[in-house]
Amino acid sequence: MRRACRLFFALATIAAIAVAIWSAPPEPSVAEWQSWGAETDWELSAIAHLLLQGEPRAQLFRDVVVLPLREANAFVNPDGWLLVTEGLLERLDGRDEIAFVLAHELAHLIKGHPRNLETNPTRLERIRTEVERGLGTSVVGTGLQVLVNAIASYYSREREREADEEAIRLMAKAGFDLTAAERALKRLSDERGFLSWFRSHPFLAERVEIVQRAVREWRSKAAPPPSLVPPSERAPEVFVELQIASWRGAERGLWQEFANEVQQWFWDALMEATKQGTCPFYPAKRWQRHRAVIWRLQVTPLSWQLSPLPTLAEWQRWEVRTQWLLVDDRERRVSTEERFSTTFSSTETARSAILSSAPLFARRLAKFVVQHCQEVTPLQAEAPK
Repeated sequence: MRRACRLFFALATIAAIAVAIWSAPPEPSVAEWQSWGAETDWELSAIAHLLLQGEPRAQLFRDVVVLPLREANAFVNPDGWLLVTEGLLERLDGRDEIAFVLAHELAHLIKGHPRNLETNPTRLERIRTEVERGLGTSVVGTGLQVLVNAIASYYSREREREADEEAIRLMAKAGFDLTAAERALKRLSDERGFLSWFRSHPFLAERVEIVQRAVREWRSKAAPPPSLVPPSERAPEVFVELQIASWRGAERGLWQEFANEVQQWFWDALMEATKQGTCPFYPAKRWQRHRAVIWRLQVTPLSWQLSPLPTLAEWQRWEVRTQWLLVDDRERRVSTEERFSTTFSSTETARSAILSSAPLFARRLAKFVVQHCQEVTPLQAEAPK
């Protein structure tokens, strides 16, 4: 009886997934993607349009949308949106490697490849969890189901081989570095060659051989490298690399946890600070650093103190003294020493209080960058192409 119940539950789950797949509503618009934390990007859009120039079925393409998910994935959905995750982009190095991934996915669109749809409940549930973690629990119901269905889709291995070959042709026509394809494949693979983008793909060695053969065919026909420039109204892009030094004291583990939390909050804090401040630049994300001016913000802990408040014995104060050093791409520097503290009651642990103060520390760092950006500003210089 118990076995029969399990079988019934499994069949019901698969049936529910199948119904959701085949009755799914139209894909979201770009405004809806963006309301979930996704974004478009001028460079990714420009690369895609270059790759598709003069191609059949190019009119089916809508735009590139970046999903804030850690899972490494990219796909073209039935409505012509090319969706790529930040997790994949962060594993790549530069414009040409990005071009290969986009070219591979656009090749599916050009070739009119039909998609299979994975219906493994465990796989779908893992993807659902990843989507909720990346886009937030506010993404529910129809929108979440659309995302789950889209990310679960894949092509046959034969279609993947065709897409790799076609990607090299598209890259050659547009002038991108063909050798970047092999670098991207190797960078996206782990020891087993099975990051998310590889799950339905042929093994790494086979794919490398395919692109090497295609590169030999198209190398002599490649166009000159393209020149991609941001929109004229866009502020200069600056990537602020936050470098938080280790603490050698007994609390080094907790300091490292705190530093990791600050890293997670820093980009959002800097984006908000640049909107409110007078420093005219756009904070680039890590996957955009290849096209941005690079600054370094170095944070070094100098002292650490945890002590009760003199007048309130049930309250404690954590205070850390740090040195901040902002360095631009021409080695111009601004330095300061800062004290940062938080108080908490005996009902809260020191670890919890310290980690929960990370967003405030990140905002303080972002404000420091904005306040002093004019002293280390290389913003009239051209960003790397």
